[in-house]
Amino acid sequence: MKKNGFTILELIAIIAIFVVLMLVAIPGFSRWLPNYRLRAATRDLFSNLQHAKLTAIKRHRTCAISFGQDVGGTIYNYVVYVDTGNDLELDAADEVLTTVLFSERYTGVVFDTSKGGGDGIDDTIIVNDDGNPTIGFLSNGFSVDNNANPVAGSIYLTTTTGRQREVAISSAGNITIIQ
Repeated sequence: MKKNGFTILELIAIIAIFVVLMLVAIPGFSRWLPNYRLRAATRDLFSNLQHAKLTAIKRHRTCAISFGQDVGGTIYNYVVYVDTGNDLELDAADEVLTTVLFSERYTGVVFDTSKGGGDGIDDTIIVNDDGNPTIGFLSNGFSVDNNANPVAGSIYLTTTTGRQREVAISSAGNITIIQ
């Protein structure tokens, strides 16, 4: 008598092979995921810097990015906003374009505190009067600090696995990702 289907022995063998394959694949995946998140966070920072620059040019208004900025009681890793007061400080009249909190989007990605001024941000990107490192983009696309001086600097990101990425900004407003 012929029966369709699998025997219990065949099912156990298939499950065992599947378990062995998963045991081999999971460590590779766990190494890949933090690097993927770091690349995504770096591209997101790059894109948001470009967005700030292009918004400043398009609207003929200063656009700023403040790091460690408080918005509504939440301290975000960085906030992109149209700075109506041209003071590189987030005020009630300013339009917030983007808020980024790494813990929500990119688990395991943080500013690399071994670089910059100990906060992962170059000392050339000086703090505004609110105490937040801030960089602004003028309507001509040039980057400036809180004193309206041309500024260049880098922002450093890292993961728990030690991988690092850098986003650099020139005083001419050019933004690049450095491995």
